[in-house]
Amino acid sequence: MSNELSEYRALINKLAPMLEQAAFKRLFEDVTKDLSNEKRFLIKMEIQRLAKPCLRVLDLRSKVPQPCEFVTYKGITHYLDAKSSKLFEEQTRAYGKYTFGVYEAVLALAEQQSHHTSVFNHLVSNEQVSPTDRNGTQYLAETEPLLDIAHRYEERMNFVVLVEVFLPDNQSFFATTVDISLHGLKLKLKEASQIHALQENTTLSVIFRGFSADSDLRKTAVEYQLVQITGQEEQARLHLERDHNRYPSLFDDYLRKLIKTNKRRYKVNLDNVVAAIENKIYEQAFSSTAPGLPVFIDTQDKDEPVAKFACVNGSNKEILDYWLDEDDEQNIGFLLNSSRLNTLFGSYPSASSLWVYAFTHIKDGKIYFYSATTNELDANPELKSVFLSYASRRVSWRVYRLSYDVVDPKMAHVPTSLPNGINKKIDRLNKKISPRLESKLQHITTMITVSDVSHLVGQQCYQKIELERDKVKELAVFGHPRNKPPEPVLSFRYKQQELRKETRYKLRSSVELSTYSDTISGISEDCSVSGLKIELDLPYEQRINSRVSVSFPKLQKKTTQFVLEDLKYRVRHISYDKLVLHLEAISEHELSVAEQFFTALIENNKDKLKTISNEETVPGMGHALRCLHAKHSSEFCAFIGKQKGSYYPLRVIFENRNAAWAALLKHQRPSPKLNLSWLFQDKHKSNAFVRDALRTLRVDSRPTQAELYVAYDPRNHDIENAITAHWENELATHRSKLQFIKAARERGEFFAFSVFINKSARPDVSLLEQELSYLTRYAVHKAKLLEEYMWDISGQVFLSDITDEFLFRYQVHK
Repeated sequence: MSNELSEYRALINKLAPMLEQAAFKRLFEDVTKDLSNEKRFLIKMEIQRLAKPCLRVLDLRSKVPQPCEFVTYKGITHYLDAKSSKLFEEQTRAYGKYTFGVYEAVLALAEQQSHHTSVFNHLVSNEQVSPTDRNGTQYLAETEPLLDIAHRYEERMNFVVLVEVFLPDNQSFFATTVDISLHGLKLKLKEASQIHALQENTTLSVIFRGFSADSDLRKTAVEYQLVQITGQEEQARLHLERDHNRYPSLFDDYLRKLIKTNKRRYKVNLDNVVAAIENKIYEQAFSSTAPGLPVFIDTQDKDEPVAKFACVNGSNKEILDYWLDEDDEQNIGFLLNSSRLNTLFGSYPSASSLWVYAFTHIKDGKIYFYSATTNELDANPELKSVFLSYASRRVSWRVYRLSYDVVDPKMAHVPTSLPNGINKKIDRLNKKISPRLESKLQHITTMITVSDVSHLVGQQCYQKIELERDKVKELAVFGHPRNKPPEPVLSFRYKQQELRKETRYKLRSSVELSTYSDTISGISEDCSVSGLKIELDLPYEQRINSRVSVSFPKLQKKTTQFVLEDLKYRVRHISYDKLVLHLEAISEHELSVAEQFFTALIENNKDKLKTISNEETVPGMGHALRCLHAKHSSEFCAFIGKQKGSYYPLRVIFENRNAAWAALLKHQRPSPKLNLSWLFQDKHKSNAFVRDALRTLRVDSRPTQAELYVAYDPRNHDIENAITAHWENELATHRSKLQFIKAARERGEFFAFSVFINKSARPDVSLLEQELSYLTRYAVHKAKLLEEYMWDISGQVFLSDITDEFLFRYQVHK
């Protein structure tokens, strides 16, 4: 029912079942005698629509939390819960048959129940079903194309008025408007069967028969272009657009005044605003936690592509930090040298990834980097086993997956969903990127995602290779020359709400961190009055919020005013590899010794201490790279939400539909939804992996990484039998893994994944401020629900296909 008729809802629902009774005409005239002819016409049309026979099946199994049962009525079987079944009986008795009025009344009740059960279900179109569903449909999820936002150039008002539409052959039919803007129109046909006479990109003439008489426009034909037809049958909608320059200003002026005067009364159409906010909530959760490091490649010189920029967040920063030398100079260009990039480009799209093994060697305080791809190792067969055996015995052992995606630099800007002219902030957000930024990005046509898939299971496997120590020196061929450093890669951090209270300063000095059980040496990275960031020589094995003592032996030699031993700190953040800690000074009612010392140190050395600033060297670059990453990334990410004590996928990001393992997600599923039930095959166990990982993240924010092994038989139609998934702890030995690979390949296919489970970052409302503010103006309840909705994402599950590396690891031929 349209907004214009909402105030007559009760009247329409009362009269609709009486349409075929003899007294209807007299009763209708009596109760509508005070209304205008236009209103009476629209009300009668709505009554006639509701009284039409309906053949649609009511299936509430995915819409209500209560169990549903079969209800058969005149050959049509419905699935209804107890309340809906009772309403269905009452309505069919009143109408005398199954009509659209009955159908919509039952759906309205189901939506009301769903709203009271879950705020999330009210907002997201993704169907959620009862955990008792044996078919596993609760693990189906729709894909979410990130930053695919519909930008409107004009405000669109919900407005219902009768129009007559003329085809090029002068044939005409009646319709009603659904919404209207200055240059656009959405129509609903009075007779759904007439949809077959229409074709997209046809010019139509529209006469607004329902406009008020004083408008002098009731007989004016306005040409529109039919740009799109959506929906089917009763839900079919016509989307029309016009060229306003071809018509007198009278129509424009009237329409502009109509929208300005009535948009609060009839409400602005907010569908695209709500969709945009939901999409940005997912984008925020993805961009702030994605474990893969996106590095953007300048391909101006086709023969010598160069890594230029990287987009950094809290989860992938460790990859960039690994390639810092003793002087904090960035050397990730060694990993992404032009030779490897050309190899990757040349193999695309048949092979869109490259595997690189790396380690570092420290001598005389200098860091030396070594790395080799699988191709480079195969080209040196006499050193292949030596490299893998020696490198895997190093603490610095790393395995990287380099994946390749083509990017369009024109997509570096994503405007809001709102039109210009609402306020200056929205105009500024909709403005295109600056010419300077555009020139910096014009040759960025490729993005390499660097994924660190190093894992103890794989490292132990490589360590089983016998080490030929007499050949270790020959590994120098895989070393990167220090006298030819790569071009530095500029990193731009994912910009989230700044929560720091104090300015940070660079301070590198030796430290000793003491816990209740041991002492670890390290070096400080930066400091503030109350905070400290340190890098340790050995992993820190305690939890977040634990208390530690810190001593500064070198700084103590330079001061006698303060005792810099056993300073009390609390651990606030622990890096993925447990080597980098963020600490906060513990103080009660007055400044602690640490805070007193750093206050004096900063005050007396402000001219010498370098501040750590979040300002970008190229304004807007961080946001531009973030947009490119979100729109082009081929990383798989499932957003997980909690419902009734269990965890289920809410939405999925998956752009690489041609991946070999995509069949796992689409097995026997012709619908656009993807099936993730195989990720939760252990859900009935007490130690279900995904569930336990997400529960642990509540108290310990460090992400969980594991390997998942999958056997797939595409010939088996039953997904429970077609897909068998085991987590690494379920195949504890190397022998059991090899047996699983053999069995999987005998019956079908084998896949291996590196799984990265991360907690959602703190929602940043400031990034959605303008759209939320606009939504609040017209629908405050929706804005409040969306703000709650931000907290409904419990975490993200990222999958990286490591099948090729896994087979290489176990020396199994493809």
